[in-house]
Amino acid sequence: MASEPDDLYTLRTLFWLGNYQRAVTEGSGLTRLPEALRIEVKEFVYRSYIAMGQHSIVLDEIKDAPGTPVSLQAVKLLARYLSDPSATELVLMTLGEWLADPSSAGNPSLQLIAALIYMHENNIKDALKAIRHGTTMEQLALTIQIYLKMDRPDLATKQVRLMQQADEDATLTQLALAWTYLANGGKKLQEAAFIYEELIDKFGPTTSLLNGVAVANMHMGKFDEAEKTLASALQQGPNDPDTLVNLISCYQHLSKPTELIQRHINQLRTGAPNNPMVQQLNTVEGAFDRVADTYALKD
Repeated sequence: MASEPDDLYTLRTLFWLGNYQRAVTEGSGLTRLPEALRIEVKEFVYRSYIAMGQHSIVLDEIKDAPGTPVSLQAVKLLARYLSDPSATELVLMTLGEWLADPSSAGNPSLQLIAALIYMHENNIKDALKAIRHGTTMEQLALTIQIYLKMDRPDLATKQVRLMQQADEDATLTQLALAWTYLANGGKKLQEAAFIYEELIDKFGPTTSLLNGVAVANMHMGKFDEAEKTLASALQQGPNDPDTLVNLISCYQHLSKPTELIQRHINQLRTGAPNNPMVQQLNTVEGAFDRVADTYALKD
């Protein structure tokens, strides 16, 4: 995007591609910048720590003080939300207050964080409302994810065009294009795979990019190729929930041994108990157990 300074290009790109540790390292070296950019650097660094599950660093370093920028307060709120389920009600109440306050409501970072939290709550309506007037690349990209979650690839495609008008070659634009190609399916699946592979060639593999290639291949019925790609992703992030979910699905299609599939399900349950797949499995197993108990009582 032409209006965004080049100083943060590498930092943003690393974050968007899921290379969080390198993003932290890159951000730590960006010191001689104007105040506004220094704050943005901190945002990406702290969000990288959150993505790596290191919430305590964020909670400890961002102070609850009047002088703390709204954008950093929002990042801290996200860390609190993800690290402490008992704080959910307080976090949502705080979000509502900040979004209703004219002095903070227009902050793009707050809007983005609010949408992320509402998406975690499966509150699609408020997530979309939080960034409905968004103009930053991240806000546009998140709007695309929301539309895809709503099963509206047509609306997502329109948003991609807005991003292409702003900066067709931007990494985030390319990622958004790949997301919509995956959603549209058909011949677009191969194009999605090409985008992910080109990004890997340019920036190196990350669990996010490898999963993108694997999902495209799975949709095209190339499960053997998908398995190899997911194995590489698992080496990079052994407990990455997306990798485990996709690997479980891949193994099922390849008719792998039940004990191998169950091992990865157990690993997913341990590392990501709130993952939607885990919750669905718990619901199904709970229903089965209830039916089994009914028959046992009849016997």
